[in-house]
This record gives sequence, C-alpha cells and structure tokens, in this order.
Amino acid sequence: MRLLNDPESYVRGTAVRNPRLPARVLAGLLHDRDTACEAVTNPSIPVPVLHRILAASAAAVAARR
Repeated sequence: MRLLNDPESYVRGTAVRNPRLPARVLAGLLHDRDTACEAVTNPSIPVPVLHRILAASAAAVAARR
C-alpha cells in the first residue's frame, strides 16, 4: 500500500498492478484519472468489471464526437 506513494513511477506502477491490492484501494485507483490507465491493467479485476469499464469508455468517446 505505501508503495503507491513512492516517488518513482515504476514502483507506483508495479504496486498498482499487484493482484493482491485490496479491492477498495483498486476501485479508488480506477476512479482517479491519474491512476485509472494503469489500474485497469491489474489482473485481479473481474472480466465483467472490465467489460463495464470498456463500455463506459467507448460511450464517453462516442459522446465527444
């Protein structure tokens, strides 16, 4: 958990992708624009959740056009 605040970006990225990261922490990272792109690569995210994230992202892109 404390590695999420490390000054080195590669250390923070590794911490974000750790599958043992608590779900509540991962959810917070997914909702933060600064960490969402990296957090979505965490292997512990269930496939249905990934589908919802991708659908929401596609809808947001389509709405901008």
